[in-house]
Amino acid sequence: MEPGNLITCVLALLFSTTESVSSAVCDVNIDPSRVVVRFGDPVTVNCSTTREDVLGAGWESSVNPVNEPNSKIAVWNVSSLTVWDAEPKCFINYMNEPRQCVEKLDLVIYKYPESVSLIAPDFMKIGEESNITCQVLDVAPIRYLSVKLYKGDEQLGNRSFTHNSTRFPVNESIPFPVTPTRADNGAEYTCVAELQLGPGEPIKNASLPFRMLPIDFEQPILTVSENVEVNQSSTVRCELKNAFPPEEVQVELLINNEIHTNRSNMDNVYVEESFTLDSVEPAVITCNVSLRSLSKSASRNVQGYVLPEPTLHTEAVLVNHTGIVTCSVDGSFPATATQRLLLNGLLVIETHNSTPAQYEFKAEKELNGKMITCETELKLAATPVKKNQSTTFNVLYPPTIKTHFPASKDLKEGETLSSHFDCEAEGNPPPKTVWLKDSKEFDSSKILTRTDGGVYQLKTMNNYGSAVATVTVTVGYEPSAINPAEESVPVLKGDSVVFNCTADGIPAPTYTWKHPEADNVKITTKDSVSTVTITGASSSNHGVYECQAWNIHGNSTRKVTVKVTDYLVPIIAGVVVLIVLVIPILIMVLYYVYYKQHKTGEYNLKGKPSSANGSVAHNGKAAEEIPLTPV
Repeated sequence: MEPGNLITCVLALLFSTTESVSSAVCDVNIDPSRVVVRFGDPVTVNCSTTREDVLGAGWESSVNPVNEPNSKIAVWNVSSLTVWDAEPKCFINYMNEPRQCVEKLDLVIYKYPESVSLIAPDFMKIGEESNITCQVLDVAPIRYLSVKLYKGDEQLGNRSFTHNSTRFPVNESIPFPVTPTRADNGAEYTCVAELQLGPGEPIKNASLPFRMLPIDFEQPILTVSENVEVNQSSTVRCELKNAFPPEEVQVELLINNEIHTNRSNMDNVYVEESFTLDSVEPAVITCNVSLRSLSKSASRNVQGYVLPEPTLHTEAVLVNHTGIVTCSVDGSFPATATQRLLLNGLLVIETHNSTPAQYEFKAEKELNGKMITCETELKLAATPVKKNQSTTFNVLYPPTIKTHFPASKDLKEGETLSSHFDCEAEGNPPPKTVWLKDSKEFDSSKILTRTDGGVYQLKTMNNYGSAVATVTVTVGYEPSAINPAEESVPVLKGDSVVFNCTADGIPAPTYTWKHPEADNVKITTKDSVSTVTITGASSSNHGVYECQAWNIHGNSTRKVTVKVTDYLVPIIAGVVVLIVLVIPILIMVLYYVYYKQHKTGEYNLKGKPSSANGSVAHNGKAAEEIPLTPV
């Protein structure tokens, strides 16, 4: 075979093999592959193939079927798609196997909800679960529908229908359970229907917002006495507990169907009013409470009555005498009243038909202050009514002193009687209590001094007698004015010395000494005087002697210094003193003698007449010396 023919045969074989492989595959292309169309809108879809052995193409459909012989393309075109169950299929016929290929169009026909509405109960009670219903009408297809409930921007619930394959429009009512609280008052709730037909934002339709107005509304409580005294003011109270919102509550009180009070917009949900009955005829009191369009009521039957106040008569009675207590009421009305006398709550006597009740008693001290009650009772249909008046027995008796007083008492200077004696005296009328000393009244709050000791009387008295307690009071004080007063005591060696220590104090002080240890020191105490005796003093006795006087109230201390000296020391000291005194005297004498010898001065001339020239002549004789006497 020639080369040219061989090449032709190979190419023919290859072409035949390729054509056979391609004709064995279904090649159906739908554009667009998925169609979402609103009910009633137009739609156009192309169907084609790439195979060459095509005999024809077309669309099987209940709406506008298409058949295109010898064509590789078929177009399904509907100007207004109004068939919900349309299921168009593209088919292509081939010369080779497979002879026919069929592809179903992914077609979604939808319809917006005709309406979305929110349905809520007329009244939603706080704390109780209720249903808010979202109603969606005439929507398709439901498998793409989601219904959501919102409170403001907060999603409370979501319901979808992915497993529902219904194509036709449907109506759906979806309940969402809600338990309102007071915080939900005024909140806006909305139902939202969403069709999620593909990627991107869903198609939304929302209801009108619903404003939550929850309520809390219980049966009103009517409080009023079953028995009401005629012509006396009584109180009725109508209360609505846990009412919400309180500002919308309206309360109406009626007596025998006549409006007595009407209040609204109250901050506190109760009404309390006074009323008066003018007869003993039964009356009906009704409380009507309304909140929005709800209302509730409570009623009570009230019985009017007349009952006078009882009168209790008693007087003060002297102890051990007889007294009478009388309980009575106005005997004219009502005649069926019962009178009772009760002593400390226990029945003593009872009378009927308005007869006074009397109780005769012996006045004993223990009876004083006990409660006596006069009670009158009227039996009514519902419950009996009572009135009472009470007082206490007044038994008069002389005072007694209940506090135990000792025969004597030691006190301290600076204290008071009142700080140590608490007098509890009993008597009726209450007695007056005074302190007496030397038959004179003494102020028990006075600060005591050491001179205030003595016999005291506590006297308590009233109009019916007196009582006295006697106590001897000793006012103690710490030792003071300690003697001796000397600071230093000199003593010659070998001599004896005695010195005392005394102090004033109550109780009498005890003495203790601190002194140098020596065998010749003796300490004695007698008649509150402590004496130290040193016999044959020596240097070992030299030092400080400290006396301490003490008692239960304190102590006082005095120090004395004993100085022991040798016996020669005074002699030497005396000689020195003598020398010191004699030397000045000798000096003065010597000086005087010397002075006399050399003295010049005035002289008297006695018995000798003088001459004219001053020389002395006697009987014509020559002058002679005459002794001079100093003037």
